[in-house]
Amino acid sequence: MEFLFLVVAILPLYRLIKGPTVWDRIVGFSSSTTKFAVLLSILGFEENMEYLIYVSLVMVLLSLGTVVVLSHFLEE
Repeated sequence: MEFLFLVVAILPLYRLIKGPTVWDRIVGFSSSTTKFAVLLSILGFEENMEYLIYVSLVMVLLSLGTVVVLSHFLEE
């Protein structure tokens, strides 16, 4: 099960590295951070480590802020 989650989390890295446009790289970044945060949340829930859930929430919020700021500046 963990192997499947790891493979799914690694797949967006291809789009992040090889994306033909900047927008593809932004989508790859957002997707990979979101999937990594889901992995951290699942691990934190299974191992009863609450701080991993909080770390994943902070990671998702920082990722969202980064995507919003990049989109704003690249749009102009």
